[in-house]
Amino acid sequence: MKTLSHMVLIIYLGSIYCSNIEIVQIYRNDTSPISLQLNSQRQIILIYKNLTTLNPYRVKTSSENAQKDKPILVVAQQEKEVTAWSVPLIVESSKLEKMYYYNNVSRTLCHDYMDNIISIQGFSLVPLNFSQNFIIALSTSDPNDVDVIVELEEEKDFYVKLDQNYFLTVSPSEPNYVFHKFNTNTSDTIFIEMYSEDEYCLTVSVQNSKCPVLDLNKDIKYEGTYQTINTKGAITIPTRQYKDGFFLVFVAKPDNYDCSQESSYIPRYTKVLSISQNESSTVMFKINNGIGAKRYVIAILVTFFICVITGFLLMVTAFIFHRYGTISRNTYNDVSVSDYFEPMSEEQIIKILKEDHLNLSQFARYPKRIKQRSYNYLWHTLSIAIFYSIPVVQLVITYQRIENATGNEDMCYYNFFCANPAFSFSDFNHIYSNIGYVIFGIIFICVVVDRHRLIKMRKDKGIPVHYGLFHAMGVALIIEGLLSSCYHICPSQSNYQFDTSFMYVMAVLCMVKLYQNRHPDINATAYTTFSVLGIAIFMARFILLVIANIANYAMLGIGLWLYADNVTDFGTFLLGLLMGNSVIHAIFYIIMKLFNKEKICMEATIYGLLSLVAWSSSGVFFLDAATLWTVTPAQSRQWNQECILFQFFDKHDIWHLLSAPALYFTFMFLMSLDDDILDIDKSEIPVF
Repeated sequence: MKTLSHMVLIIYLGSIYCSNIEIVQIYRNDTSPISLQLNSQRQIILIYKNLTTLNPYRVKTSSENAQKDKPILVVAQQEKEVTAWSVPLIVESSKLEKMYYYNNVSRTLCHDYMDNIISIQGFSLVPLNFSQNFIIALSTSDPNDVDVIVELEEEKDFYVKLDQNYFLTVSPSEPNYVFHKFNTNTSDTIFIEMYSEDEYCLTVSVQNSKCPVLDLNKDIKYEGTYQTINTKGAITIPTRQYKDGFFLVFVAKPDNYDCSQESSYIPRYTKVLSISQNESSTVMFKINNGIGAKRYVIAILVTFFICVITGFLLMVTAFIFHRYGTISRNTYNDVSVSDYFEPMSEEQIIKILKEDHLNLSQFARYPKRIKQRSYNYLWHTLSIAIFYSIPVVQLVITYQRIENATGNEDMCYYNFFCANPAFSFSDFNHIYSNIGYVIFGIIFICVVVDRHRLIKMRKDKGIPVHYGLFHAMGVALIIEGLLSSCYHICPSQSNYQFDTSFMYVMAVLCMVKLYQNRHPDINATAYTTFSVLGIAIFMARFILLVIANIANYAMLGIGLWLYADNVTDFGTFLLGLLMGNSVIHAIFYIIMKLFNKEKICMEATIYGLLSLVAWSSSGVFFLDAATLWTVTPAQSRQWNQECILFQFFDKHDIWHLLSAPALYFTFMFLMSLDDDILDIDKSEIPVF
């Protein structure tokens, strides 16, 4: 039997048996280091018998004079598997296929009886006859004598427990792994947090409790769930995906290219840090119970009912305002509307614009067309939502399936310190927290319907209503929630636009609404019209427009600078520009109302203040970002933060939950902003 084993080893090593090759067998009774010398004519076989321990062993090999082109080949044979490596070990970098060589190589050998060990309840009950036998063969093609040191080391901290800090030392040629066994106290999810004080790039993998363990740079990605980290990382796994426990594997990369800005979506040259021969990375990790099903249910239901109850109370409040507030004091004549003026020519428009005092009656001559144009925004919004959302859903679900199939957690930029999986989604909490947009979008549409039932289009008084535009806002708010959920299925640079597309739409709708309040009919068709309009508004509004333009150019300059410096992306820059303009439009509109002796009614004041409070509080959470997809996944994890609400939601979730009512209050503010002049004749309402 011994001869057969030796022959298998010799064949595996690719050695050709010749009568002049000396094969030296050495039986070892202990695991202490042993110094050996071999050459192309002398091979050595170390035989270790009956090593009775529950822990696996680690084989350490080192050589100072082994050659790169004629390395020492090491084969470790166990009862069920064979592990092989070379000294020096060749490790390939991801950058320019650069090779690194390491003379100190060590590997942990999976226990021969690992299946039996993990199936027994409690390690103390394991019988002592679970002994291990090793045969370690060493050979080289170098004709000169080569020195090598071999040592077996028992991994005494191999089985790790919950809620304890552990430290491991790893290098590109000396990977390390441990095993965690589930017990009766194990939760539905397991949360693993990892920290390192150096900048070395590591790959961390969670693999099923089956030998062999893939623990090399070239194969670690072929099993389990994995991610790259340098100073900080976390993995959350559902326990149902692993039978009895899991291996936690750490492998250091030869350099930090895969974790540096140079390999990110927006590459920027950085100095590549490599791990030399005698360097290593120390990692601290801790395995914790994640939240259980009960905590999931509490977080989901409490959040849902808070949003629904809050939305219902706000809807009732709006209904009360409609019946007992500012608009209830106005008189209404429910009349049908039609375009009761002949279309104006360009000359007539120019003549009107030259007048010193413009009023709304001059720009609200076609109420029927105003109504139709208003509802066009709704139909276009619905059309865009349908045809835009279908491929979005298909794409992000494909991303999630690929991540689940490959285990590659570098695909998606989650906040891994607060990514709670559910329903095959890796980060369910960031998907679910968008429910506020949907609920408040529905509530706003209900409020618009109620207001429409009470206040019809009036041909001679008040600001022309744009209910279709308000319906479009409500639909855009709902679709924003759905698309933001899609984005958070797998957030990354390639699908960031899904999270902001309908934010653009809502920002533009707000600006259109403010403009059309006082210019419902205007339809400039010639450059001269705009020129005259520019001259007409040069008087009282010149200073405000200069301030607005300065603010725009400032935002443009700051945005371009941040974009050029890779601090932000074009999508965020564009969104900031549009939202900034919406705010400028609103401020301009309010100032001009006050300048023209108009009042801000109670409802608009309340909604305006509520929107400021909601935006301010939500903005605090938005600015404290927990991810950053403009850098590498490993660098993004340095921004990750723990959950702060129900142990389920993080700060970005709270941004979702607070920005939804903030948008609702903003829309309500715009809808009630001109309620003070509903009963004023259009000829007395100034245009600005």
